[in-house]
Amino acid sequence: MKSVKKCLGVTLSLALLTSVIAGCSSSGSTAPSGSSSSAVKSSEEDVNATVIWRRFDDAFQSGFRIIMQSEADKMGGLKLDMQDGEDDPSKANNKLETALTKGADSIAICAPDRKSTDEMMKKCKAEDVPVVFFNMEPMPETMKAYDKVWYVGANAKESGQMCAQALINYWKENNKIADKNGDGKLQLVILQGELGQQDVVLRTEAYEETLKAQGIEYEILAKDTANWDKAQALDKMNTWITAFGIDKIEGVLCNSDGMAMGAVQAALDNGYNKGDKSKFIPIVGIDATVEALQSMKNNALLGTVLNDRTSQSKAVLNVLKTVNSGGAVTKDIVGVDCTVEDNYIWVPYKIVDQTNLEEVLKMMTELEGK
Repeated sequence: MKSVKKCLGVTLSLALLTSVIAGCSSSGSTAPSGSSSSAVKSSEEDVNATVIWRRFDDAFQSGFRIIMQSEADKMGGLKLDMQDGEDDPSKANNKLETALTKGADSIAICAPDRKSTDEMMKKCKAEDVPVVFFNMEPMPETMKAYDKVWYVGANAKESGQMCAQALINYWKENNKIADKNGDGKLQLVILQGELGQQDVVLRTEAYEETLKAQGIEYEILAKDTANWDKAQALDKMNTWITAFGIDKIEGVLCNSDGMAMGAVQAALDNGYNKGDKSKFIPIVGIDATVEALQSMKNNALLGTVLNDRTSQSKAVLNVLKTVNSGGAVTKDIVGVDCTVEDNYIWVPYKIVDQTNLEEVLKMMTELEGK
């Protein structure tokens, strides 16, 4: 009996000693408050990442979010917490603070506007948490102020060039009906996104640069913001149709497909873009949303430019995983067709025309349907 008790005593003593040693080891490895997220995670652990979107109730953003979640599910090793910034810098910042308080390993942000990115970067820097901005490029000084900040996006100027090129191609190939007043000059209107936002500035500048480079004589009848919004674009387009007459407008260039669809609706409401080639306003957008691609298939929208959300999603996710395992961000790590320049990852745009419309529509319908 004594030997049994002795054995039990030794066993309990060893268990207690083991517990004490474990407790000391644990307390000795605990990071200071506010810096726990900076620890390098093992490649076998899931990365807990918060993704803050500009707004959920937007066709482009909604499709983007679905695509990113689908890619994360296929990739594995990531747990995404999707948050709606509600197109409000204050609310987006609140969501970011909550994520940091909860101990997110890393953050991805499509900011409501460019100005808000600096404050958001500083919050991540204070907690030593890596941050990947996407689809809303921060100012250069913001990108230089932290060694754990990246940007994933497409070159806005490139999209503007492709958008203008689609209109130029139509103008050259259909000049007899495209030049409605026969003056040899392309009369057009431009629908812009949020004024001052970098993509808006670069896309709009690229329109004119491309028209000039191609030797196209043109006249901008009107240029105004519709804030990426379909309803606002519909109102602006109707105002211009009333002011100039529908046959005076020989082209419409839009900073996004959302606004392009507003312009298309105005044309349809006035009996245009329904199949009669003599009653057609060539309208071009950017983003390749399913709605826009369907409109192209119905010959109501002339063209769009694919903002490759699948490749951008993969790039964002691969960067989030890599920085949390202590790896370097290289083109091979990003894993998609891109250019890596310091902490910038550029994913190219692709023009969508009748040669690749069906392929892109099938791809985007499948992706957004998941």
